[in-house]
Amino acid sequence: MSMRNWKPILALCLVVCLIFPNFACAVKPAAQETAPNVKSAQGDNTAPEQKTTAATTTEPTATAEPAPDLTPEPTPEQPAYFTIAWMSDTQVYTAANSDVFSRMTQWVSDTQMEYNTVLAVHTGDIVYNAYREYEWRNALAAFANLPEGMRIITCAGNHDELPDYDKNTPYLDQRPDTNFDPARSFDEGYDYYTTFTAGGVPIILFSLAYGMEVDAADWINEVCKQYSDHYAILAMHNYMFLGGYSSVGKRLVERVVKQSPNVRLVLCGHERGMQYIPELLDDNGDGTADRTVHQMMMNVQDDATNGVGYLRLLRFDRMEDTVEVVTYSPVLDRYGYKVPVGGDQFGGRQILEDAGLRDFLTQNAP
Repeated sequence: MSMRNWKPILALCLVVCLIFPNFACAVKPAAQETAPNVKSAQGDNTAPEQKTTAATTTEPTATAEPAPDLTPEPTPEQPAYFTIAWMSDTQVYTAANSDVFSRMTQWVSDTQMEYNTVLAVHTGDIVYNAYREYEWRNALAAFANLPEGMRIITCAGNHDELPDYDKNTPYLDQRPDTNFDPARSFDEGYDYYTTFTAGGVPIILFSLAYGMEVDAADWINEVCKQYSDHYAILAMHNYMFLGGYSSVGKRLVERVVKQSPNVRLVLCGHERGMQYIPELLDDNGDGTADRTVHQMMMNVQDDATNGVGYLRLLRFDRMEDTVEVVTYSPVLDRYGYKVPVGGDQFGGRQILEDAGLRDFLTQNAP
């Protein structure tokens, strides 16, 4: 071939050599691309992601999987259960400047995640004398141990209102209740209700003050009718004793519990001991019980040897339609309290069937 014929070929080769390297850089394989910087959920001090280089890439480009999302949004399932922590009659502890009440609330806080505790309820006699400032300081310090965001609802006991249910008692100013709304109250705020949803169950919980429960009966029924799709809980101080219902309890059973079909649980204190009375009610009159109202009393603070620091966790399971009652003293580190005479004899744990939760599950409940 003549030299004249080689010249065009040499020129063409020179052009290819100049262009090809730039083209190769522009189409770097995906496996060699640098991963974007992702801020750690733990803070700014986390080392950045290491860059992937060709030397560390063993997968061929054609079979490489897309990089996973390093910061996915959490999507936890809503637990099938939730818990209410229940305390009552702590007046001996707050009056004595003891740490018992604080140890009770601290244990509720420490076990919140384990039990999915969403609310703490106190059924009255928070203090011994409502006009002693130091007792309220002790009580509020104990309530302050509960986790931020946990709902708190209390009921005025007779010791919280002395003397003679004075409407100027410090109780209304000192109580630690959260989510209190005057529009949802009765009798100057002594009786009120709050609503929330837990485990896919809409709940309405009433706080009823000592000596003002019966006067609020019609109001309770009206509210229960308004929230007929809510699981209703009545919390009050005086309702039962070891022998059955108190005079207040007898009237409320007839005027409220039997009249409002969504009432499924009643909690009280005041009288000494622990008691349980299940009421099986036939709402439609066909001779078959339509619901069970679980009613419990708890007050063992007078037992200075075996009753110190007891509280109860009420663990609601919507799948099993049960309430598990856990009775425990974090002070004694003891499960179960044996009432000397009578009582509920629940022991450390007792499962109550037919809780009624299934009747109120929302359509979007998981």
